[in-house]
Amino acid sequence: MSNTKRLLSTLKAFHLDRPDATWEELRARLRDIAEEALGNPQGDLYGLVLSDIAEDLAGIAETMPMGLGQAKALMMAQRVVRASQGRHSGDLRGIVELLEGDLKGAIVPSYQIGRSDSAPVPESICMSQGVPKESLQKAQAMTFMDLHDAYMAERGEGMAPATIKNMTSTAKTVAGILGDLDMRSHTRANMVALKAALMETRKASTVNKLLTNVGALTAWGVATGLMTHDYARKLTITKGANSERQAFASGQIMELTKVATTGYLKGDWKGHALALGLSTGARIGEIHQVHGCDFIKDEDGQWFLSINDDNGKTLKNSHSRRVVPLVGIPEEIIKTLAAAPGRVFKQSMSGFAAQLNAAIRDTLGIAAGEGLSFHSLRHSLASDLKTQGVAVGVVQAILGHSSGSLAFDLYGSNAAASKRLMVDALRLIR
Repeated sequence: MSNTKRLLSTLKAFHLDRPDATWEELRARLRDIAEEALGNPQGDLYGLVLSDIAEDLAGIAETMPMGLGQAKALMMAQRVVRASQGRHSGDLRGIVELLEGDLKGAIVPSYQIGRSDSAPVPESICMSQGVPKESLQKAQAMTFMDLHDAYMAERGEGMAPATIKNMTSTAKTVAGILGDLDMRSHTRANMVALKAALMETRKASTVNKLLTNVGALTAWGVATGLMTHDYARKLTITKGANSERQAFASGQIMELTKVATTGYLKGDWKGHALALGLSTGARIGEIHQVHGCDFIKDEDGQWFLSINDDNGKTLKNSHSRRVVPLVGIPEEIIKTLAAAPGRVFKQSMSGFAAQLNAAIRDTLGIAAGEGLSFHSLRHSLASDLKTQGVAVGVVQAILGHSSGSLAFDLYGSNAAASKRLMVDALRLIR
């Protein structure tokens, strides 16, 4: 997206393109965005990543004429973006403080907040929150599924189909365990029991994904006044949750290769980055920093990618400096990348990673939190090389795990033999 189009999208997202908008209208929009950040922890805003939005808002503040209401909204928008960035790293304080403070809204009548759980709730009020009439007839209890329905009625319109599918699947799983439990009167013991039930047949990473969605809905329930307390916090598993590093199945590798080199991502930067990850097994940070001059063609016509710390790049360690053959990528794609002046990928690191991982999930039809990501390409390459009986030293040379016994310098004394070993190994699997 061009800078101008992106700037216009940012203005529109916050309703800052409307000079006639009142402060209350702008404030209501900001509250919607903050609630979206709370309920959709890994989401973005209309295709824009948060770091880009923060940059756009700073530019708007510097250059755009505006009225008092717009100025107040812009300042508040910057706070919302900072809080949303914190929410992505697990810090909920900023979002909660905004929703309970400057952005607190009368989403439900004040007399409803804090009322006893047994008190009848007018049907018209609950129906406005999206709770189905059938549920209201069950002694006015609000089950977890009711909470999910209310959330989706208010927030679901702007969600991607995959997000809606994931949220609904989670809700059905959790509702199957909690049953008719009234979420207005749930206890910590109820939530601990939910966690234990989920852990019986699921991996820790899957349980954490489910519990994260539960926490998003209960936090939203409190923020909107549908609930008075939330005992679903700090339930996620910390020990061993991220210990399982997964590789893609061979069919998934084939599908990703297809979309990156001949499919719908062929001419897109995400397709280019994906193709490099598939071919080299390079870390996502290494690919993000690649320059056009890092693509080298030898006298035999073989293309290589030089992974180095030149031009201000950073590497994990000294062993990471290496030259890797590019196998399985059409030459026209490599030539396009090699022709780039300076850095090939201009996105911020957070946006680069988020959008690449989203593209992988969309292609394969998998959900976030299932243990598969761009980094899994690296594990897949290592696994495939070992399965083919490739020598450990060659695998190390390709992945940059250690110095090994191979020459990493393309023009070293034994470079020809080293290059041939790596090329032959990668042609076995890619």
